[in-house]
Amino acid sequence: MEQTTLFIVVGGLLVLTLVLASIIQRYNDFVEERNQKVQRILNRVTEIEALIQRIPGLPVPVEVETLLRQDILARLQALKQIHPKYDGLNQMIQEAEQTMGQVKAQPQDTHLDALRLEQFSRLLKEVNWLLKERRLLAPMTDEFRDRLIAALDFRHAECLYHHHIKKAEQLEKEQQLHQAHWHCSQLKTLVEPLIQTHQQAAEWHKEIRRVCEKISNNLRGTA
Repeated sequence: MEQTTLFIVVGGLLVLTLVLASIIQRYNDFVEERNQKVQRILNRVTEIEALIQRIPGLPVPVEVETLLRQDILARLQALKQIHPKYDGLNQMIQEAEQTMGQVKAQPQDTHLDALRLEQFSRLLKEVNWLLKERRLLAPMTDEFRDRLIAALDFRHAECLYHHHIKKAEQLEKEQQLHQAHWHCSQLKTLVEPLIQTHQQAAEWHKEIRRVCEKISNNLRGTA
């Protein structure tokens, strides 16, 4: 009888140990999964903050920075749902809310040098990808998203137009006519698809024709 009782007690303790081990393992799995989710959110916040830091000095519409800051706030609020007691989270949310009211419009000068044009092009490519792939948590309507994408594309075209027209005229004056002609080709490819939908593009096209005809005449004269 004593052996049977001992067997039952030992068996019970073994079962209890297994149950506790299972509970501990499930808890550890939960904590690990939660930590991974938290880290993914924080990594994304860091990436969006890095985008924002590249905006100053570039002709980016103010709506873009506002949207990116809204996205950061939305991600931090999502983090709070996952891990309400995450250290420093409330302060991070408070700072994100404060920066929302500090967004300032950037200078809209579209006459960029080659370096700033490259920086601007890379930035717009990344922002456009976020918008088109719907990777932002900030709430927005489809109409707003489409309108912002169109505005960014046209702003980019405007910067490219000023860059290529300036280079074409400069190279024409330096008698580097073939290089100037290449910039004319870039201008035509850029602007012609926009003529029917943008009055400004129609004005650009007139200037492009004037510059390109001058370059073509010079090329024929040197043939």
